[in-house]
Amino acid sequence: MSGAEQHLPEVVYRWDLDKTYLHTDFSTVRGLVEAAVESAQRRRTIPGMRALLSALSQTFDARVVVVSGSPTLLRQRILAMFALHGIRCDRLVLKDFGAALRRGRVRSLSAQVPYKLKAHLDTRLWLAARGEDVGEICFGDDAEVDALVYCLYADVCARRVAPARLARLLEQCGAYPDEVAAVMERVTLMHEHDPVRRIFIHLEGSSPPSRYGAYRGRVTATFNAFQIALNLAAEGLADERVLTAVAEELVQEHRVTADGLAGSLEDAARRGLCDLELARRTAIDLLPRTAALDAGFTALYADRVVRRMGPVSPPVPVGAVLPLPYENLFEAERAFGKARRLALKTAQRIPGLSEFLGADEDL
Repeated sequence: MSGAEQHLPEVVYRWDLDKTYLHTDFSTVRGLVEAAVESAQRRRTIPGMRALLSALSQTFDARVVVVSGSPTLLRQRILAMFALHGIRCDRLVLKDFGAALRRGRVRSLSAQVPYKLKAHLDTRLWLAARGEDVGEICFGDDAEVDALVYCLYADVCARRVAPARLARLLEQCGAYPDEVAAVMERVTLMHEHDPVRRIFIHLEGSSPPSRYGAYRGRVTATFNAFQIALNLAAEGLADERVLTAVAEELVQEHRVTADGLAGSLEDAARRGLCDLELARRTAIDLLPRTAALDAGFTALYADRVVRRMGPVSPPVPVGAVLPLPYENLFEAERAFGKARRLALKTAQRIPGLSEFLGADEDL
């Protein structure tokens, strides 16, 4: 490509995969087996996420980077899935389970912070080498430690975490000495900058949004893709096409009702994910002109929705960006995960309760 033809992408979309884009659960033996035999056509996406990523990529000139704890043996199946969905994946990083087992690295199989932080730094260096060192929007979920890793990644790039503290934190998170050294080496190769513009956490595990209050406004917790689209639209990072595409996928492919869309819209306004004006405009001017009309989102229904809106919570002010108490956050995330697994295991003894809590994993 000639110099005259080269151009800088406007944004990088950095995605997790399991429970953020796909329903597959790579954290269990059953999930791994199902993923290994499931075809790209049968792979289930999180409702609305396919339309969201596709529409965002068409709205802005973007790079799509995927960093996942999925095993490397699934690379071709995952790439085939993206091709089937019409989504270009510029960089796909997967975890090498085989190498970890051959080296006897048992902790590496489950330790996500060292693996993902190194992978995020590697992909950032890859972008810089291509002259594409632009801002990022990050997408994760509440099943693991995505919020912590994304915030740590931003703080490491901006040099807000001292090297000695970073090394101790990585050790706390289960890193082996050479893994700590590998992360520290990449930090020295990176120029100081602050690439992360937004961090979205999809509440796939039905966590309460208050779980992310400890992240001091740096994390946006959402229940679905429509709320992500609303927040991006409020920030000027998405347009009406994105909102329309997500709403139509939710209605046409996942049978989301008018009440479901209205609930997401009202919750987004109430929690300050978008302002009241955008929420009202979406209800009155946009949704009745989409497939949501067939689901009952008529002009009359929209009027009732708008009259129910308010009061709303003001957006959480971020203020000066300071490093988070990662040591405490990591312990809190680990305790939350243990408590959730225990609750789901206990719920198996009560008919219907495990399904209510969303227990879709081997326990």
